[in-house]
Amino acid sequence: MFAEHFSFHPPASINFVGGGGKTGLILRLMEECCQMGPVIYTTTTRIHPPHLHDGMVIISCDDPNLLRVILERTGRICTNRICKFVVTRQSSGPRFLQGVEPGFGKTLDRELFRFIFNEADGARNMSLKMPREGEPVLMEGAEYLVPVIGIDCLMKPLGPETLFRWDLVSERFSSQAGQPITPRMAADVLLNPEGVCRGWKPGMRIVPYINKADDESRDRLAWELALALLHNPHFPVECAVWGSLLCGRVNSITSRMQ
Repeated sequence: MFAEHFSFHPPASINFVGGGGKTGLILRLMEECCQMGPVIYTTTTRIHPPHLHDGMVIISCDDPNLLRVILERTGRICTNRICKFVVTRQSSGPRFLQGVEPGFGKTLDRELFRFIFNEADGARNMSLKMPREGEPVLMEGAEYLVPVIGIDCLMKPLGPETLFRWDLVSERFSSQAGQPITPRMAADVLLNPEGVCRGWKPGMRIVPYINKADDESRDRLAWELALALLHNPHFPVECAVWGSLLCGRVNSITSRMQ
């Protein structure tokens, strides 16, 4: 159970940022947490419409008050059922659903919706990213922040093929194209004050997730990256989770375990 390693205490609103598997992680956590009542997957940017299955339904409306009313009335009807709501504004075309306002989660009945999972940025399917100005767009009042990274970027040459918005990294830091992305370098990018955790506020618990550790051969790198994340100099991190959404592997380390 992935949710056990993240140890979210409901009611919980969680922002997901970074690359390498945010959407897949949200969908997995929805499956695990919906046993406790209706759960919400939303975005403050935009998302591809997910494949609907097993009690998942999309509710979209450009009027935030009407959207809240529809969602809460439907949620109360579904309190004893498996219900997973994808909540957005109207679609901007066939490919994307538009995000809600950052304050939308604070208007909801948190006892009804015990888990709100918010996708707060995009990475175009790359495993490591540096955000541009205005990213990420965090859901206001969230208790958790989950920066995501795919381990497949490690030990590969630093550059536009391995880091989304590489130009911003080359401008802001002394990194040179072609350098191997070590666990320490990846941690420095992921948890940089100008990185995907920008907008973090005290009281918001950070739980990084390292994805694509598909077998034991990748566990050593995952462990090294997890330690680097725990010991980063910028943000308080007490727990790091790693594993593989594809293979159903999950593990974690806390600062108390060292």
